[in-house]
Amino acid sequence: MRVQVLKRSAGRSAVAAAAYRAGERLHDERQDVTHDYSRRSGVEHSEILLPADAPQWIKGIDRETLWNRVEAGERRKDAQVAREIRVMIPREIPQAERIPLIRQYVIRNFVSRGMVADVAFHNGLASDGKEQPHVHIMLTMRPLSPEGFGKKSRHDWVPDPDGRTHPDGRPVMVESNPDSWNSARYYEETCRADWERTANAALTRAGSDQQIDRRSYLERGLARLPEPALRLAFHLKELRGVLKDRFGQFQFARHYRAVEERAKAAFRQVDIRSPSSVQAFERFHQWFDRQIERLQPAPRDPPGHERTYARNPTPDLER
Repeated sequence: MRVQVLKRSAGRSAVAAAAYRAGERLHDERQDVTHDYSRRSGVEHSEILLPADAPQWIKGIDRETLWNRVEAGERRKDAQVAREIRVMIPREIPQAERIPLIRQYVIRNFVSRGMVADVAFHNGLASDGKEQPHVHIMLTMRPLSPEGFGKKSRHDWVPDPDGRTHPDGRPVMVESNPDSWNSARYYEETCRADWERTANAALTRAGSDQQIDRRSYLERGLARLPEPALRLAFHLKELRGVLKDRFGQFQFARHYRAVEERAKAAFRQVDIRSPSSVQAFERFHQWFDRQIERLQPAPRDPPGHERTYARNPTPDLER
């Protein structure tokens, strides 16, 4: 799950974002620009969800009218116009169950709090050639009122009422309004935790032994490097600049994971009572050292120095 805020200061438009995610043709009245994404593929379904007590003026509203009204209600040039949550849906969850599952999740966590949700289901091709089901959830930043959109639900950072302090004596800062729609704690401890439970329950019903975990590798006590998302870099034949570095990070993470898996397998086979175990451990220790050396940057040759290589170098293979 990823959360981002669409900011006007970054050149973002809620109308343009909604048109792209829903695969529709929408006219932005503020900028007098028409955004046409009606020919894009991968959009399986889209819908707008309203609170149960929504006022009459917004019932039956279409996507273009909704986001133009949101844009018209923001006067500042650096206004935050919408929030977007991108949720990855496990492939193992049956297709017929995905839309009802997300719909109930959105109503439970956002719409019930007064937000209007514009939901778009996408299913593209992942880097492994399989499907990549995910959903884009665009949320309004202001609560509804009988006349339009009201004031934003905000919070300030204040010293902890319980008097907690950091080791250096500075007070621990907490959110003054836990019900704020911008609350980072709410999105982490409620929304992300709820999706973890919801997705895992759906995986269990589907008969899958796979489970998701919102915690990082570090929080879970795993000695593993996270693999960076390649996105465009994966589909390019020739990598340049930052893309090449990102691909290098990906290869580094994969190699580190392979070393970790090899280590676990070796330790499972070691029997400390067997005389051959010491030799096996020494062989593995030497192999591990060679992997560490492979991860070190190659030394640079001094000017004028030419390096010579053996004609038939022996590959470093562990049998």
